[in-house]
Amino acid sequence: MKRLTGTASAVIAAPIEECFSLLAAVEAYPSWYAAVVRGVEVIDVAGDGRPSTVRTTLHVSYGPLARDFPLVLAIDLERPGAVTLTRLPNDASDHEEFEVIWRLENMGRTRIALELDAKLDMPRLVPLGGIGDGMADGFVGAASRALGC
Repeated sequence: MKRLTGTASAVIAAPIEECFSLLAAVEAYPSWYAAVVRGVEVIDVAGDGRPSTVRTTLHVSYGPLARDFPLVLAIDLERPGAVTLTRLPNDASDHEEFEVIWRLENMGRTRIALELDAKLDMPRLVPLGGIGDGMADGFVGAASRALGC
């Protein structure tokens, strides 16, 4: 198992509620970041009708690494300040981890920050330096473009 972490942020002109709506609608991620989010299938919905669990495939391509990661993610929403996506294990022997936390802060403009933390089964010789920050930058950039900023 290898640890992968990354962070990125941007300050954009879009209102915080608009940013929260975009990030909370996980099923729509492929429409604004299709290069990485290869598809999202809603598995379960919460009482308010929003997805609470989804199945997705993330495509990671960075230097020598090109791999698809199938994930089942639980979605936790804290309006309007955070969206947390946490990988659910397949079974008791599954020790991989993946968590993305989007944090939003209203500063007149909206600060979008993403924190990525993962522990994935990767080949020992694959260098991971910079991949986490690159993934975080990619997500924040794609969200900013989707918000018209």
